Amino acid sequence: MSDVLTVKTLGKFSVSIGDTVISDNSTRSHKVWKIFKYLITNRHKMVTVEALIDVLWPDEGPDNPQKSLYTLMSRLRKLLNTGGDVNYILFQHDSYQWDPKLPIDLDVADFEHWIKLAEGLHTDEEKVPLLKNAIEIYTGDYMGESAFEIWILPVTNYYKRIYMRSLSELAEIYSRAGDQDEIIQLCNKAIEIEPFEESLHERLIKALFINGEMPAAKQIYKRFTEAVKKEFGAEPSEEFRASCGSMLSIGNKQLNLTTIKKKLDGESRQNGAYFCTADIFNQIYVFDKRSDERMKFPIFLALITVEPELHDSNEEKSLRSAMLTLRQCLMGTLRGGDIVSQYSKNQFLLMLSARLLEDAKTAMSRVKGQFENAGAGIPCKILIHLSQIGK
Repeated sequence: MSDVLTVKTLGKFSVSIGDTVISDNSTRSHKVWKIFKYLITNRHKMVTVEALIDVLWPDEGPDNPQKSLYTLMSRLRKLLNTGGDVNYILFQHDSYQWDPKLPIDLDVADFEHWIKLAEGLHTDEEKVPLLKNAIEIYTGDYMGESAFEIWILPVTNYYKRIYMRSLSELAEIYSRAGDQDEIIQLCNKAIEIEPFEESLHERLIKALFINGEMPAAKQIYKRFTEAVKKEFGAEPSEEFRASCGSMLSIGNKQLNLTTIKKKLDGESRQNGAYFCTADIFNQIYVFDKRSDERMKFPIFLALITVEPELHDSNEEKSLRSAMLTLRQCLMGTLRGGDIVSQYSKNQFLLMLSARLLEDAKTAMSRVKGQFENAGAGIPCKILIHLSQIGK
């Protein structure tokens, strides 16, 4: 056999032998290719004649469905034999089966291959290229135009779940590496395939936010919200709005530590249990687990303000660069039980646990030193104010 049969099932369905596309979406060939799709989907097992008849004619069928099936099967075999005398479809015991011995280039098999290889690895560096290979293969729903047929739907959802899980894993790897640009690129491509997937838009908005691209983040949020309203007549989920809203609510107003403490103290005096979204609950739980041993010490609030130099012609660009650099310094310098939040366009608010005020000052000196080294050349300076909670 000179040419291997190539089958594309993810996104636009197509079948080709060498450079010749043999699949046909015309009405006349619809049932022929429906048989092919069913057999290739169930390629690892025998498919009975009765099962194929039910798929082809779920309601009212021809007078002699078995004869009609044999005719359609004969046409399919002829189409597949274009590249030579090859019998891809076996028949025995009133059942059909895809011949597992014959080579076939099947995209969904390659997709699963890369995923399984990645699952067997332990380091991020090893996983990244394999996950990228898998994600690049996934160009849309399994069996595209047939994705909502009852027998295909479970398979469609299965591969979609694997795809989204792989995307999430790759995005988490990029997040650990602090590579927001890769996350942005990854999410933008994925949104073209899954335009109404909230998690993709949330990751994209967060990455843009961390990169200091606030106008772009707000535009994505607005565009997605409007698209969901138009398509479904409803708002995005409460969790999505709460998660993204807290980031996008950051304004241009610069605050001082006294004002922030008054605001926080007022909110902490509210009676009753604290109700929050599942995402915030998960974050609080993780924080409690990480800081359990250190909560016996006093807690300090630290406000870090980034100030661009006077007469900087690229003040906005410098500020974005400084804020991103400072964030990286904070995440790399502070301990696991500390909390960091961007509180305005040029301020970070921190919660630190330390034995004494001097220890908190030492931690902030380390941050300042890290920033001055990492941000050399950025025309910005940082101002730090400290205050103990409850004092």
